[in-house]
Amino acid sequence: MSDDPCLCTSLRQAAHAATEIYDRALEPSGLKITMFRVLRRLEGAEKPTISQLARIVDLDRSTLGRNLKILERDGLITFCEGEDERAKIVKLTSKGRAALEKARPLWRRVQAKMRAALGNEEKSVFRILARVGAGPHA
Repeated sequence: MSDDPCLCTSLRQAAHAATEIYDRALEPSGLKITMFRVLRRLEGAEKPTISQLARIVDLDRSTLGRNLKILERDGLITFCEGEDERAKIVKLTSKGRAALEKARPLWRRVQAKMRAALGNEEKSVFRILARVGAGPHA
């Protein structure tokens, strides 16, 4: 067996561990980090369609669709007809705004703890990963 670990596997394991940490931290708000991410991006968007929101949150449309069904079921978002009847507009509800406001300080706290736990070398790695994640055209 090689001593050179698979980078993709290592990244996926790290992402899974980070997701669990953030989910636990956000638990009092009733949101998971995936939900928080979508609501946070939706809050800053101007009447996005599902396709536009998928680009904003960098998820494929089917994955976002599954997330949106849960958010709609929980009353955190709603859908409205767009200018084009085929395109639905995604809107944050007042319940969604309240959940986001409750989650925001929890997210800031866990974000600060995660950053504090990293040394300079690890922070450099995250900056590199952010550039890689932004894609070749960033």
